[in-house]
Amino acid sequence: MESNTAKASIGTVLAGGLGFAVYAVTLQAGSHTDGRIVLATGNPHYQQLAEAYRPELERNGVRLEFRDMEGFATLKALVDSKSEINAGFVKGGLVGSMQGRLATEKAKGRHVEYAKLQSLGRLFYEPIWVFTRADTPLQSLRDLDGKRIMVGTRDSGSRRIATQLLRANGITLARDDPRLINEELSADAGALLQGKTDAAILILPADDDKIQALLHVPAIRLMDFSEEADAYDNRFPALTKLVLRTGSVEFKPLIPSADITLLATSVALVVKPELDASLASLLAQAIMNNPKPGFDKNGDPVLFYKAGEFPSPSDPEFEVPKEARQIYKTNELPFLLRLIAPFNKRIGLPYNITAYTSAHAAKLVLLIPALAVLVPLMRFLPVAYAWNVRRRLLYWYRQLKALERSLDSGGAKYDLAAHQAEVERIDSHVRRLRVPIYFSSQLYDLRGHIDLVRHRIAERPPQEVRIAAE
Repeated sequence: MESNTAKASIGTVLAGGLGFAVYAVTLQAGSHTDGRIVLATGNPHYQQLAEAYRPELERNGVRLEFRDMEGFATLKALVDSKSEINAGFVKGGLVGSMQGRLATEKAKGRHVEYAKLQSLGRLFYEPIWVFTRADTPLQSLRDLDGKRIMVGTRDSGSRRIATQLLRANGITLARDDPRLINEELSADAGALLQGKTDAAILILPADDDKIQALLHVPAIRLMDFSEEADAYDNRFPALTKLVLRTGSVEFKPLIPSADITLLATSVALVVKPELDASLASLLAQAIMNNPKPGFDKNGDPVLFYKAGEFPSPSDPEFEVPKEARQIYKTNELPFLLRLIAPFNKRIGLPYNITAYTSAHAAKLVLLIPALAVLVPLMRFLPVAYAWNVRRRLLYWYRQLKALERSLDSGGAKYDLAAHQAEVERIDSHVRRLRVPIYFSSQLYDLRGHIDLVRHRIAERPPQEVRIAAE
């Protein structure tokens, strides 16, 4: 019986503790994320790369959704507390262009807000392509002064970066200046060839179909930044110097016919600072495991691609959270998150349980030494519980023993009615006792002993009663 009591008590305590823990986690987890990443993907290159993240995220219980927006629309959504978008692709240099002496006061105010966003790393290069007609050679962006320039749509990141570079070269164009054409050059360079614009500035990956088509148009040329590329690299932290080598596009016809130095930005995956740490870790891991491929859709190597260069945690514009830095350092998720995320997904638990457990991993680890102390102590719980039940039974045994001693003493103070009332009082209390089934035999033993005393009182000779009364 003692063994059964011990097992039952330990089981009850453990089940109660586990139940309370699950209830507490469920209650607290309600304030955590629902496991959804809403990602702003502004062009097909961004969306294609994001699609590669989806399987890994879904294996860990994270839902990935896309929204078609880019540039300032993405930044505005990321700083809007009411927006559902919590991540997005942003061109390098876009936020950096909104500070310094080239920026307007309005832009500086927005930079303070946008700079609070965080980056999960830089993903790939997007060179700055400056195309002109073959009869309009450029040595510098300063040569574009007074000319019509196509810079991209009004809210695009390309337009903002392009106008900053123009201002750095002394070319200031008002928002409604007719020389500033808020369109993007088509793949056939029609606007250039027809004389509708004198130059076009695009910021796109080297494997973009439009860029590849423009590089094959014979009547236009690509500007060479070689004379001032190092100066741009020094002055603008988000820019990098790249060299398009002779013949790197085609050997016959030879494209380009000479080395051309370009400037390039790099795309960042930017997130809200409020993004749950577990989601940031899982997204950073997906980024690490799914870099942009080194070959285009035709199987040709991508220009400027270097294995292992991207993704990179070095970001000159945004802070990289510690969770992402740890992923880049170890290329592994935190142990607990790596363990519970796919398990919870398989058994159908909501992601907020995963997020809560991951966020409070340190506290849960502290339970291990506590359990090392508590588990041995739990061996004494059944003993203490059994002692408490016996203590209640022994109390009424003492009351019954005192009544028996009074019966045995007799004497002038003997009162039959009082003794009968006392034994009934003891019996009524004992009948109301609630004890576990394991102690029922002891309870019935007590009730049997009460009956013995009751019979002694009832069978006492009448003369003893009379003598005692006299």
